[in-house]
Amino acid sequence: MSTEALPRKQWIQNPALDTIFYSFGWIAALIPLVYFKQDILRAIILGGTIEGIKRHPELLYPMLTIVVVLVLNYVHRHYTFALVYGEREEFEKRKKLYISLPFILAAVTLAFILTGHFVIILTISVMWTIYHVVSQKYGITRIYSRKAGYGQWWMEKGILYSWFVYLVFAIVERSELTLSRYTAGRELLGYIGGYLHIFTTISYFCLAAAIVFTLIYAHNEYKFRARFSWAKNLYVLSILLIYATFFYDFIIGYLVFGFSHALEYVVFVNTFVSSKYKQKKYTSALAAASKKLWLYSSLFSAGVVVFCLVGMNLDRNVFEMYIVGSSFLHFIYDGWIWKVSKPEVGTPFKIKYASV
Repeated sequence: MSTEALPRKQWIQNPALDTIFYSFGWIAALIPLVYFKQDILRAIILGGTIEGIKRHPELLYPMLTIVVVLVLNYVHRHYTFALVYGEREEFEKRKKLYISLPFILAAVTLAFILTGHFVIILTISVMWTIYHVVSQKYGITRIYSRKAGYGQWWMEKGILYSWFVYLVFAIVERSELTLSRYTAGRELLGYIGGYLHIFTTISYFCLAAAIVFTLIYAHNEYKFRARFSWAKNLYVLSILLIYATFFYDFIIGYLVFGFSHALEYVVFVNTFVSSKYKQKKYTSALAAASKKLWLYSSLFSAGVVVFCLVGMNLDRNVFEMYIVGSSFLHFIYDGWIWKVSKPEVGTPFKIKYASV
Protein backbone atom coordinates (compact mmCIF):
# COMPACT_ATOMS: atom_id res chain seq x y z
CA MET A 1 0.00 0.00 0.00
CA SER A 2 1.33 3.42 -0.92
CA THR A 3 1.35 6.16 1.71
CA GLU A 4 1.43 8.94 -0.88
CA ALA A 5 -1.78 10.93 -0.79
CA LEU A 6 -3.80 11.94 -3.78
CA PRO A 7 -4.22 15.74 -4.05
CA ARG A 8 -6.89 16.98 -1.66
CA LYS A 9 -7.65 19.80 0.73
CA GLN A 10 -4.35 21.36 1.84
CA TRP A 11 -5.23 22.10 5.43
CA ILE A 12 -5.58 19.70 8.34
CA GLN A 13 -8.65 21.60 9.52
CA ASN A 14 -9.00 24.97 7.74
CA PRO A 15 -6.72 27.94 6.91
CA ALA A 16 -7.62 29.97 10.01
CA LEU A 17 -7.31 27.17 12.57
CA ASP A 18 -4.12 25.75 11.04
CA THR A 19 -2.44 29.13 10.83
CA ILE A 20 -3.43 30.16 14.35
CA PHE A 21 -2.73 26.90 16.19
CA TYR A 22 -0.28 24.88 14.11
CA SER A 23 1.87 27.48 12.40
CA PHE A 24 1.91 30.58 14.59
CA GLY A 25 0.21 29.79 17.89
CA TRP A 26 3.61 29.95 19.60
CA ILE A 27 3.62 33.74 19.19
CA ALA A 28 1.08 33.88 22.04
CA ALA A 29 3.84 32.59 24.34
CA LEU A 30 6.69 34.49 22.70
CA ILE A 31 5.23 37.98 23.28
CA PRO A 32 4.85 37.80 27.10
CA LEU A 33 8.11 35.87 27.44
CA VAL A 34 9.98 38.63 25.59
CA TYR A 35 8.16 41.30 27.62
CA PHE A 36 9.16 39.65 30.91
CA LYS A 37 12.58 38.55 29.66
CA GLN A 38 14.53 40.06 32.57
CA ASP A 39 12.45 38.16 35.13
CA ILE A 40 11.96 34.84 33.35
CA LEU A 41 14.94 33.08 34.97
CA ARG A 42 13.84 34.04 38.51
CA ALA A 43 10.24 33.09 37.69
CA ILE A 44 11.32 29.62 36.52
CA ILE A 45 13.36 29.03 39.68
CA LEU A 46 10.43 30.11 41.89
CA GLY A 47 7.89 28.23 39.79
CA GLY A 48 4.18 28.78 40.18
CA THR A 49 3.91 27.89 43.81
CA ILE A 50 1.70 29.94 46.09
CA GLU A 51 4.64 30.41 48.44
CA GLY A 52 6.77 31.79 45.61
CA ILE A 53 4.10 34.29 44.61
CA LYS A 54 3.67 35.43 48.23
CA ARG A 55 7.39 36.03 48.66
CA HIS A 56 7.84 37.77 45.31
CA PRO A 57 4.57 39.49 44.32
CA GLU A 58 6.49 41.63 41.80
CA LEU A 59 7.06 38.44 39.77
CA LEU A 60 3.36 37.49 39.67
CA TYR A 61 2.86 38.00 35.93
CA PRO A 62 6.17 36.43 34.81
CA MET A 63 5.39 33.43 37.02
CA LEU A 64 1.87 33.15 35.62
CA THR A 65 3.33 33.19 32.10
CA ILE A 66 5.70 30.35 32.99
CA VAL A 67 2.89 28.42 34.66
CA VAL A 68 0.63 28.68 31.59
CA VAL A 69 3.44 27.44 29.31
CA LEU A 70 4.41 24.57 31.62
CA VAL A 71 0.83 23.54 32.40
CA LEU A 72 -0.08 23.31 28.72
CA ASN A 73 3.00 21.16 28.21
CA TYR A 74 1.91 19.00 31.14
CA VAL A 75 -1.67 18.71 29.86
CA HIS A 76 -0.75 17.63 26.34
CA ARG A 77 1.09 14.47 27.37
CA HIS A 78 -2.03 13.24 29.17
CA TYR A 79 -3.91 13.35 25.89
CA THR A 80 -1.62 10.51 24.81
CA PHE A 81 -2.66 8.49 27.85
CA ALA A 82 -6.32 9.14 27.01
CA LEU A 83 -5.73 7.83 23.48
CA VAL A 84 -4.05 4.68 24.78
CA TYR A 85 -6.20 3.81 27.78
CA GLY A 86 -9.47 5.25 26.49
CA GLU A 87 -9.42 3.45 23.13
CA ARG A 88 -9.96 -0.30 23.36
CA GLU A 89 -8.66 -0.92 19.84
CA GLU A 90 -5.32 0.75 20.58
CA PHE A 91 -5.02 -0.68 24.09
CA GLU A 92 -5.47 -4.26 22.86
CA LYS A 93 -2.56 -3.89 20.39
CA ARG A 94 0.01 -3.78 23.20
CA LYS A 95 -2.04 -4.62 26.25
CA LYS A 96 0.78 -6.16 28.30
CA LEU A 97 3.15 -3.28 27.58
CA TYR A 98 0.53 -0.62 28.30
CA ILE A 99 -0.10 -2.25 31.68
CA SER A 100 3.51 -2.97 32.66
CA LEU A 101 5.41 0.06 31.31
CA PRO A 102 4.08 2.60 33.85
CA PHE A 103 5.29 0.38 36.70
CA ILE A 104 8.63 -0.30 35.01
CA LEU A 105 9.33 3.37 34.36
CA ALA A 106 8.23 4.33 37.87
CA ALA A 107 10.71 1.79 39.24
CA VAL A 108 13.49 3.06 36.97
CA THR A 109 12.84 6.67 37.98
CA LEU A 110 12.80 5.71 41.67
CA ALA A 111 16.07 3.79 41.25
CA PHE A 112 17.77 6.87 39.81
CA ILE A 113 16.45 8.96 42.71
CA LEU A 114 17.52 6.53 45.44
CA THR A 115 21.02 6.20 43.97
CA GLY A 116 21.40 9.97 43.74
CA HIS A 117 21.42 10.05 39.93
CA PHE A 118 18.09 11.73 39.25
CA VAL A 119 19.93 14.45 37.31
CA ILE A 120 20.93 11.85 34.70
CA ILE A 121 17.39 10.76 33.94
CA LEU A 122 16.29 14.41 34.03
CA THR A 123 18.92 15.28 31.42
CA ILE A 124 17.85 12.38 29.22
CA SER A 125 14.23 13.52 29.52
CA VAL A 126 15.09 17.08 28.44
CA MET A 127 17.14 15.91 25.45
CA TRP A 128 14.48 13.38 24.41
CA THR A 129 11.85 16.10 24.73
CA ILE A 130 13.71 18.26 22.22
CA TYR A 131 14.06 15.38 19.76
CA HIS A 132 10.41 14.45 20.33
CA VAL A 133 9.23 17.97 19.43
CA VAL A 134 11.19 18.00 16.16
CA SER A 135 9.86 14.54 15.29
CA GLN A 136 6.27 15.70 15.81
CA LYS A 137 6.83 18.72 13.61
CA TYR A 138 8.28 16.50 10.90
CA GLY A 139 5.24 14.21 11.17
CA ILE A 140 2.80 17.10 10.76
CA THR A 141 4.85 18.37 7.81
CA ARG A 142 4.41 14.95 6.20
CA ILE A 143 0.65 15.15 6.70
CA TYR A 144 0.60 18.47 4.87
CA SER A 145 2.82 17.02 2.17
CA ARG A 146 0.59 14.00 1.60
CA LYS A 147 -2.52 16.16 1.55
CA ALA A 148 -0.87 18.35 -1.10
CA GLY A 149 0.05 15.27 -3.12
CA TYR A 150 3.73 16.09 -3.53
CA GLY A 151 6.95 16.25 -1.52
CA GLN A 152 9.66 13.74 -0.65
CA TRP A 153 10.18 12.63 2.94
CA TRP A 154 13.98 12.96 2.80
CA MET A 155 13.78 16.59 1.64
CA GLU A 156 11.39 17.55 4.42
CA LYS A 157 13.29 15.62 7.06
CA GLY A 158 16.49 17.10 5.65
CA ILE A 159 15.46 20.74 5.98
CA LEU A 160 13.91 20.37 9.46
CA TYR A 161 16.63 18.22 11.00
CA SER A 162 19.63 19.91 9.35
CA TRP A 163 18.63 23.33 10.66
CA PHE A 164 17.94 21.79 14.06
CA VAL A 165 21.37 20.11 14.19
CA TYR A 166 22.95 23.40 13.19
CA LEU A 167 21.02 25.10 15.98
CA VAL A 168 22.28 22.61 18.57
CA PHE A 169 25.94 22.99 17.63
CA ALA A 170 25.73 26.76 17.15
CA ILE A 171 23.87 27.57 20.36
CA VAL A 172 25.68 25.49 23.00
CA GLU A 173 28.82 27.61 23.44
CA ARG A 174 26.98 30.93 23.54
CA SER A 175 24.48 29.47 26.03
CA GLU A 176 27.08 28.06 28.44
CA LEU A 177 26.26 30.56 31.22
CA THR A 178 22.52 29.94 30.94
CA LEU A 179 22.94 26.16 30.91
CA SER A 180 25.15 26.29 34.00
CA ARG A 181 22.23 27.68 36.03
CA TYR A 182 20.14 24.52 35.61
CA THR A 183 20.67 21.01 36.91
CA ALA A 184 20.26 19.33 33.52
CA GLY A 185 22.43 22.00 31.89
CA ARG A 186 25.26 21.48 34.38
CA GLU A 187 25.08 17.74 33.80
CA LEU A 188 25.34 18.28 30.05
CA LEU A 189 28.24 20.71 30.41
CA GLY A 190 30.00 18.18 32.59
CA TYR A 191 30.29 15.94 29.53
CA ILE A 192 30.89 18.45 26.75
CA GLY A 193 32.18 21.57 28.54
CA GLY A 194 35.72 21.14 27.26
CA TYR A 195 34.63 20.77 23.66
CA LEU A 196 32.35 23.79 23.21
CA HIS A 197 34.72 25.49 20.78
CA ILE A 198 34.65 22.36 18.64
CA PHE A 199 30.84 22.48 18.62
CA THR A 200 30.98 25.98 17.17
CA THR A 201 33.36 24.84 14.42
CA ILE A 202 31.15 21.88 13.57
CA SER A 203 28.17 24.24 13.36
CA TYR A 204 29.67 25.87 10.24
CA PHE A 205 29.58 22.54 8.41
CA CYS A 206 26.06 21.93 9.69
CA LEU A 207 25.05 25.34 8.39
CA ALA A 208 26.37 24.45 4.95
CA ALA A 209 24.35 21.21 4.97
CA ALA A 210 21.23 23.08 6.10
CA ILE A 211 21.58 25.59 3.27
CA VAL A 212 21.95 22.75 0.74
CA PHE A 213 18.80 21.01 2.02
CA THR A 214 16.95 24.33 1.95
CA LEU A 215 17.89 24.88 -1.70
CA ILE A 216 16.81 21.33 -2.59
CA TYR A 217 13.52 21.82 -0.76
CA ALA A 218 12.93 25.20 -2.43
CA HIS A 219 13.67 23.74 -5.86
CA ASN A 220 11.16 20.96 -5.29
CA GLU A 221 8.51 23.46 -4.18
CA TYR A 222 9.13 25.44 -7.35
CA LYS A 223 8.92 22.26 -9.41
CA PHE A 224 5.43 21.63 -8.03
CA ARG A 225 4.41 25.30 -7.98
CA ALA A 226 1.11 24.48 -9.72
CA ARG A 227 0.11 22.58 -6.55
CA PHE A 228 1.99 24.84 -4.12
CA SER A 229 0.88 24.12 -0.56
CA TRP A 230 0.53 27.25 1.54
CA ALA A 231 -0.42 25.06 4.48
CA LYS A 232 2.82 23.09 4.42
CA ASN A 233 5.14 25.97 3.64
CA LEU A 234 3.69 28.27 6.29
CA TYR A 235 4.19 25.45 8.77
CA VAL A 236 7.79 24.81 7.69
CA LEU A 237 8.51 28.55 7.87
CA SER A 238 7.08 28.68 11.38
CA ILE A 239 9.39 25.86 12.51
CA LEU A 240 12.46 27.67 11.22
CA LEU A 241 11.31 30.86 12.97
CA ILE A 242 10.96 28.94 16.24
CA TYR A 243 14.52 27.69 15.81
CA ALA A 244 15.60 31.32 15.42
CA THR A 245 14.14 32.25 18.84
CA PHE A 246 16.91 30.19 20.47
CA PHE A 247 19.45 32.68 19.16
CA TYR A 248 17.48 35.51 20.76
CA ASP A 249 17.41 33.78 24.16
CA PHE A 250 18.02 30.12 24.93
CA ILE A 251 15.42 29.81 27.71
CA ILE A 252 12.74 31.73 25.83
CA GLY A 253 13.46 29.62 22.73
CA TYR A 254 13.09 26.40 24.71
CA LEU A 255 9.82 27.53 26.31
CA VAL A 256 8.37 28.66 22.97
CA PHE A 257 9.54 25.39 21.40
CA GLY A 258 7.69 23.34 24.01
CA PHE A 259 4.60 25.56 23.96
CA SER A 260 4.19 25.22 20.19
CA HIS A 261 4.52 21.45 20.47
CA ALA A 262 1.92 21.15 23.23
CA LEU A 263 -0.57 23.52 21.61
CA GLU A 264 -0.51 21.84 18.21
CA TYR A 265 -0.70 18.40 19.83
CA VAL A 266 -3.87 19.22 21.77
CA VAL A 267 -5.53 20.59 18.62
CA PHE A 268 -4.20 17.67 16.56
CA VAL A 269 -5.61 15.04 18.91
CA ASN A 270 -9.01 16.73 19.07
CA THR A 271 -9.14 16.92 15.27
CA PHE A 272 -8.14 13.27 14.99
CA VAL A 273 -10.70 12.03 17.51
CA SER A 274 -13.47 14.21 16.09
CA SER A 275 -12.88 12.90 12.57
CA LYS A 276 -12.17 9.26 13.41
CA TYR A 277 -15.31 8.51 15.36
CA LYS A 278 -17.60 10.06 12.80
CA GLN A 279 -16.59 7.45 10.24
CA LYS A 280 -17.98 4.32 11.89
CA LYS A 281 -19.41 3.09 15.15
CA TYR A 282 -17.10 2.62 18.11
CA THR A 283 -17.89 1.74 21.71
CA SER A 284 -14.81 3.14 23.48
CA ALA A 285 -14.69 5.97 26.01
CA LEU A 286 -13.14 8.20 23.38
CA ALA A 287 -15.92 7.44 20.94
CA ALA A 288 -18.48 8.49 23.52
CA ALA A 289 -16.52 11.64 24.32
CA SER A 290 -16.27 12.55 20.63
CA LYS A 291 -20.01 13.31 20.55
CA LYS A 292 -19.32 16.37 22.73
CA LEU A 293 -15.61 16.55 22.11
CA TRP A 294 -14.72 20.08 23.11
CA LEU A 295 -16.81 19.82 26.30
CA TYR A 296 -15.14 16.60 27.44
CA SER A 297 -11.75 17.74 26.18
CA SER A 298 -12.08 20.94 28.22
CA LEU A 299 -13.16 19.03 31.31
CA PHE A 300 -10.28 16.58 30.87
CA SER A 301 -7.79 19.43 30.48
CA ALA A 302 -9.21 21.27 33.48
CA GLY A 303 -8.88 18.15 35.60
CA VAL A 304 -5.25 17.70 34.57
CA VAL A 305 -4.56 21.38 35.31
CA VAL A 306 -6.02 21.08 38.82
CA PHE A 307 -3.94 17.97 39.46
CA CYS A 308 -0.86 19.82 38.19
CA LEU A 309 -1.37 22.94 40.31
CA VAL A 310 -2.16 20.92 43.43
CA GLY A 311 0.89 18.73 42.81
CA MET A 312 3.23 21.72 42.38
CA ASN A 313 2.06 23.30 45.61
CA LEU A 314 1.93 20.14 47.74
CA ASP A 315 5.38 18.75 47.02
CA ARG A 316 7.24 20.19 44.06
CA ASN A 317 10.07 17.64 44.18
CA VAL A 318 7.74 14.65 44.08
CA PHE A 319 5.67 16.26 41.36
CA GLU A 320 8.76 16.92 39.22
CA MET A 321 9.69 13.25 39.60
CA TYR A 322 6.26 12.32 38.28
CA ILE A 323 6.68 14.71 35.35
CA VAL A 324 10.03 13.20 34.39
CA GLY A 325 8.81 9.62 34.77
CA SER A 326 5.60 10.15 32.82
CA SER A 327 7.45 12.00 30.06
CA PHE A 328 9.08 8.75 28.96
CA LEU A 329 5.68 7.06 28.70
CA HIS A 330 4.51 9.93 26.51
CA PHE A 331 7.56 9.66 24.23
CA ILE A 332 7.24 5.89 23.83
CA TYR A 333 3.47 5.84 23.35
CA ASP A 334 3.54 8.64 20.80
CA GLY A 335 6.15 6.75 18.81
CA TRP A 336 3.83 3.77 18.69
CA ILE A 337 0.49 5.37 17.89
CA TRP A 338 1.35 8.20 15.46
CA LYS A 339 2.49 6.51 12.27
CA VAL A 340 1.04 8.56 9.41
CA SER A 341 1.99 5.80 7.00
CA LYS A 342 -0.80 3.73 8.61
CA PRO A 343 -4.31 4.30 7.20
CA GLU A 344 -5.89 4.25 10.67
CA VAL A 345 -3.87 7.38 11.45
CA GLY A 346 -3.96 9.16 8.10
CA THR A 347 -7.55 8.51 7.06
CA PRO A 348 -9.12 10.75 9.75
CA PHE A 349 -7.03 13.58 8.31
CA LYS A 350 -8.48 13.00 4.84
CA ILE A 351 -5.33 11.38 3.47
CA LYS A 352 -6.10 8.93 0.69
CA TYR A 353 -3.99 5.78 0.46
CA ALA A 354 -3.52 4.35 -3.02
CA SER A 355 -3.00 0.61 -3.43
CA VAL A 356 0.21 -0.54 -5.07
